[in-house]
Amino acid sequence: MKYRKFLGATMIAAALMTGVAACGGDDSDAPPVPTATSTADAGAAGGDTESEITNGSKPPSIAALNELVDTAVDPKIPSKDKIVLVEGSEKDPAIFDQLVKARAENSDVDWVLVNPVISAGPNKARVKVRIETAGNPPTNAESTIVFDDGRWKLSQETVCNLLGLYQVKSPMCAA
Repeated sequence: MKYRKFLGATMIAAALMTGVAACGGDDSDAPPVPTATSTADAGAAGGDTESEITNGSKPPSIAALNELVDTAVDPKIPSKDKIVLVEGSEKDPAIFDQLVKARAENSDVDWVLVNPVISAGPNKARVKVRIETAGNPPTNAESTIVFDDGRWKLSQETVCNLLGLYQVKSPMCAA
């Protein structure tokens, strides 16, 4: 049982890393200048998550991103209110119900975004995801966020990779 859980966490990490590699190119010819945000940035901004999420001049803090993730998987919030959280999710608003279900069915697997948040070119940033399963050491993987339609969102590739691990299909994910 522990081996299967460890293997599952490893597969999640590998899928997230594949998503980053697959969309790793940015829209500029110059290499991106890494900039990091931290939880200290959230305090400096007064902890106003919405203003961090809608500020395209720099990636939001880890606290703001984790709040975004928590909202995306909150079963009490209607899916129609979550489409602003994930790039391309307007193609399949029911994706959030699937995310909630997958997370509930795998309650022994926990994941959280951790510092640093690093700019990866125009309107893109990378962030680490720490994946933990009971009795196994944490596994870190990289994920992406994008600034789209006036706000930072989880990238479509990141969410599609997570859903793919659970063999969930969605119109927003390429075949």
